[in-house]
Amino acid sequence: MGLLTNLVFLAAAAAGVTADTADVAAPAVPSITSITYSGTGCTSDPKLTGGFNDATLSFSAFNTNLPGATTQTANCQVHLEAKGASPGWQVALQTTRVRGHAVLAPGTTLNHYTTVYFSENAANTDTIQTSFSNSGDGTVDQLVSLAGSAGTDKVWSSCTGSDGFTGILNINFRSALVGDGTASFKTNTEEWDLVWRRC
Repeated sequence: MGLLTNLVFLAAAAAGVTADTADVAAPAVPSITSITYSGTGCTSDPKLTGGFNDATLSFSAFNTNLPGATTQTANCQVHLEAKGASPGWQVALQTTRVRGHAVLAPGTTLNHYTTVYFSENAANTDTIQTSFSNSGDGTVDQLVSLAGSAGTDKVWSSCTGSDGFTGILNINFRSALVGDGTASFKTNTEEWDLVWRRC
Protein backbone atom coordinates (compact mmCIF):
# COMPACT_ATOMS: atom_id res chain seq x y z
CA MET A 1 0.00 0.00 0.00
CA GLY A 2 1.46 3.33 -0.97
CA LEU A 3 0.62 6.75 0.43
CA LEU A 4 1.73 9.85 -1.42
CA THR A 5 0.95 13.17 0.23
CA ASN A 6 0.88 16.39 -1.72
CA LEU A 7 0.01 19.88 -0.51
CA VAL A 8 -1.46 21.63 -3.51
CA PHE A 9 -2.97 25.10 -3.86
CA LEU A 10 -4.74 25.56 -7.20
CA ALA A 11 -2.26 23.12 -8.77
CA ALA A 12 -2.12 21.84 -12.33
CA ALA A 13 -1.77 18.26 -13.60
CA ALA A 14 -1.08 16.89 -17.05
CA ALA A 15 -3.88 15.05 -18.84
CA GLY A 16 -4.07 12.54 -21.69
CA VAL A 17 -3.13 9.01 -22.58
CA THR A 18 0.48 8.17 -21.82
CA ALA A 19 2.54 5.00 -21.92
CA ASP A 20 4.77 4.04 -18.99
CA THR A 21 7.45 2.69 -21.32
CA ALA A 22 9.01 3.77 -24.61
CA ASP A 23 6.61 1.68 -26.70
CA VAL A 24 5.90 3.29 -30.06
CA ALA A 25 2.36 1.96 -30.47
CA ALA A 26 -0.19 3.20 -27.96
CA PRO A 27 -2.84 0.74 -26.72
CA ALA A 28 -6.39 0.85 -28.01
CA VAL A 29 -8.59 2.83 -25.62
CA PRO A 30 -11.22 0.54 -24.10
CA SER A 31 -14.89 1.45 -23.81
CA ILE A 32 -16.63 1.59 -20.44
CA THR A 33 -19.14 -1.27 -20.28
CA SER A 34 -20.32 -0.78 -16.69
CA ILE A 35 -20.10 2.00 -14.11
CA THR A 36 -21.70 2.04 -10.66
CA TYR A 37 -21.33 4.25 -7.60
CA SER A 38 -21.50 3.86 -3.85
CA GLY A 39 -20.98 6.15 -0.86
CA THR A 40 -22.47 9.13 0.96
CA GLY A 41 -21.17 11.60 -1.62
CA CYS A 42 -23.00 10.08 -4.56
CA THR A 43 -26.50 9.29 -3.38
CA SER A 44 -27.41 10.84 -6.72
CA ASP A 45 -25.30 9.40 -9.54
CA PRO A 46 -22.74 11.92 -10.81
CA LYS A 47 -22.56 12.91 -14.47
CA LEU A 48 -19.74 11.23 -16.37
CA THR A 49 -17.95 12.97 -19.24
CA GLY A 50 -14.85 11.87 -21.08
CA GLY A 51 -13.70 8.29 -21.49
CA PHE A 52 -11.99 5.51 -19.60
CA ASN A 53 -8.55 7.12 -19.73
CA ASP A 54 -9.47 10.68 -18.76
CA ALA A 55 -12.89 10.89 -17.15
CA THR A 56 -14.60 13.70 -15.22
CA LEU A 57 -17.39 13.18 -12.71
CA SER A 58 -19.68 16.13 -11.88
CA PHE A 59 -21.52 16.09 -8.55
CA SER A 60 -24.63 17.74 -7.17
CA ALA A 61 -24.54 16.59 -3.53
CA PHE A 62 -20.97 15.66 -2.55
CA ASN A 63 -20.61 17.92 0.50
CA THR A 64 -18.73 17.94 3.81
CA ASN A 65 -19.31 20.21 6.80
CA LEU A 66 -17.51 20.89 10.08
CA PRO A 67 -18.45 20.55 12.91
CA GLY A 68 -20.45 17.36 12.64
CA ALA A 69 -19.38 13.80 13.38
CA THR A 70 -21.40 12.45 10.47
CA THR A 71 -20.86 15.29 7.99
CA GLN A 72 -17.17 16.15 8.26
CA THR A 73 -16.26 13.36 5.83
CA ALA A 74 -17.97 12.00 2.71
CA ASN A 75 -16.97 9.66 -0.09
CA CYS A 76 -17.96 8.44 -3.52
CA GLN A 77 -16.54 5.18 -4.86
CA VAL A 78 -16.63 4.47 -8.57
CA HIS A 79 -16.65 0.87 -9.89
CA LEU A 80 -15.63 0.62 -13.55
CA GLU A 81 -15.49 -2.17 -16.11
CA ALA A 82 -14.14 -1.69 -19.62
CA LYS A 83 -13.38 -3.82 -22.67
CA GLY A 84 -11.60 -3.29 -25.96
CA ALA A 85 -8.06 -2.62 -24.74
CA SER A 86 -5.16 -3.99 -26.77
CA PRO A 87 -3.94 -7.39 -25.52
CA GLY A 88 -0.73 -7.42 -23.52
CA TRP A 89 -1.16 -4.15 -21.60
CA GLN A 90 -1.67 -3.06 -18.00
CA VAL A 91 -3.34 0.14 -16.82
CA ALA A 92 -3.00 2.19 -13.63
CA LEU A 93 -4.25 5.43 -12.12
CA GLN A 94 -1.66 8.16 -12.70
CA THR A 95 -3.14 11.53 -11.62
CA THR A 96 -6.29 12.86 -10.00
CA ARG A 97 -7.84 16.28 -9.49
CA VAL A 98 -10.72 17.49 -7.34
CA ARG A 99 -12.36 20.86 -7.92
CA GLY A 100 -14.81 22.49 -5.55
CA HIS A 101 -15.74 25.35 -3.26
CA ALA A 102 -14.12 25.56 0.17
CA VAL A 103 -15.04 27.75 3.14
CA LEU A 104 -12.40 27.32 5.86
CA ALA A 105 -12.18 29.14 9.19
CA PRO A 106 -8.66 29.78 10.52
CA GLY A 107 -7.04 26.58 11.72
CA THR A 108 -9.11 24.19 9.59
CA THR A 109 -7.95 21.90 6.79
CA LEU A 110 -9.52 20.09 3.87
CA ASN A 111 -7.96 16.67 3.23
CA HIS A 112 -8.81 14.80 0.06
CA TYR A 113 -8.00 11.13 -0.48
CA THR A 114 -8.16 9.05 -3.65
CA THR A 115 -7.79 5.29 -3.10
CA VAL A 116 -7.52 2.94 -6.06
CA TYR A 117 -7.55 -0.86 -6.41
CA PHE A 118 -8.65 -3.58 -8.80
CA SER A 119 -11.22 -6.08 -7.54
CA GLU A 120 -9.04 -8.96 -8.76
CA ASN A 121 -6.43 -7.97 -6.14
CA ALA A 122 -8.32 -5.82 -3.65
CA ALA A 123 -5.53 -5.92 -1.05
CA ASN A 124 -3.21 -4.01 -3.37
CA THR A 125 -4.20 -0.36 -2.96
CA ASP A 126 -2.70 3.08 -3.33
CA THR A 127 -3.92 6.31 -1.72
CA ILE A 128 -3.16 9.79 -3.03
CA GLN A 129 -3.67 12.56 -0.47
CA THR A 130 -3.95 16.29 -1.17
CA SER A 131 -4.68 19.07 1.32
CA PHE A 132 -5.76 22.69 1.52
CA SER A 133 -5.34 24.57 4.82
CA ASN A 134 -6.21 27.97 6.22
CA SER A 135 -3.29 29.13 8.34
CA GLY A 136 -4.31 32.81 8.24
CA ASP A 137 -6.45 35.01 10.45
CA GLY A 138 -9.56 35.31 8.28
CA THR A 139 -11.98 32.90 6.68
CA VAL A 140 -11.03 31.49 3.29
CA ASP A 141 -13.95 31.32 0.85
CA GLN A 142 -12.86 30.30 -2.64
CA LEU A 143 -12.80 27.74 -5.42
CA VAL A 144 -9.96 25.24 -5.07
CA SER A 145 -8.34 22.70 -7.36
CA LEU A 146 -6.22 19.95 -5.78
CA ALA A 147 -4.14 17.66 -7.98
CA GLY A 148 -2.18 14.58 -6.96
CA SER A 149 -0.01 11.90 -8.56
CA ALA A 150 0.52 8.21 -7.83
CA GLY A 151 4.24 8.54 -8.48
CA THR A 152 6.01 5.17 -8.28
CA ASP A 153 3.28 3.56 -6.15
CA LYS A 154 0.92 2.80 -9.01
CA VAL A 155 -1.53 -0.09 -8.72
CA TRP A 156 -1.49 -2.00 -12.02
CA SER A 157 -4.26 -4.08 -13.52
CA SER A 158 -3.81 -7.64 -14.65
CA CYS A 159 -2.39 -8.07 -18.14
CA THR A 160 -5.14 -7.67 -20.73
CA GLY A 161 -6.02 -10.75 -22.76
CA SER A 162 -7.65 -11.21 -26.13
CA ASP A 163 -11.00 -9.94 -24.82
CA GLY A 164 -9.44 -6.58 -23.88
CA PHE A 165 -10.90 -6.71 -20.36
CA THR A 166 -9.05 -4.43 -17.94
CA GLY A 167 -10.49 -5.84 -14.72
CA ILE A 168 -12.81 -4.02 -12.32
CA LEU A 169 -11.25 -0.67 -11.44
CA ASN A 170 -12.37 0.92 -8.16
CA ILE A 171 -11.59 4.56 -7.33
CA ASN A 172 -12.74 5.92 -3.97
CA PHE A 173 -12.82 9.72 -3.58
CA ARG A 174 -13.09 10.98 0.01
CA SER A 175 -13.06 14.49 1.47
CA ALA A 176 -12.50 15.15 5.18
CA LEU A 177 -12.50 18.40 7.18
CA VAL A 178 -10.45 18.73 10.37
CA GLY A 179 -9.81 21.52 12.88
CA ASP A 180 -11.51 23.43 15.68
CA GLY A 181 -13.44 25.95 13.59
CA THR A 182 -16.24 25.77 11.06
CA ALA A 183 -15.63 24.61 7.50
CA SER A 184 -17.40 23.28 4.44
CA PHE A 185 -16.42 21.82 1.09
CA LYS A 186 -18.66 21.24 -1.93
CA THR A 187 -17.12 18.89 -4.48
CA ASN A 188 -17.92 20.00 -8.02
CA THR A 189 -15.85 17.53 -10.05
CA GLU A 190 -13.45 14.62 -9.68
CA GLU A 191 -11.07 13.80 -12.54
CA TRP A 192 -8.56 11.07 -13.29
CA ASP A 193 -5.96 10.16 -15.88
CA LEU A 194 -4.65 6.65 -16.50
CA VAL A 195 -1.31 5.35 -17.74
CA TRP A 196 -0.49 2.15 -19.67
CA ARG A 197 2.49 -0.19 -19.90
CA ARG A 198 3.24 -3.39 -21.79
CA CYS A 199 3.25 -6.67 -19.89
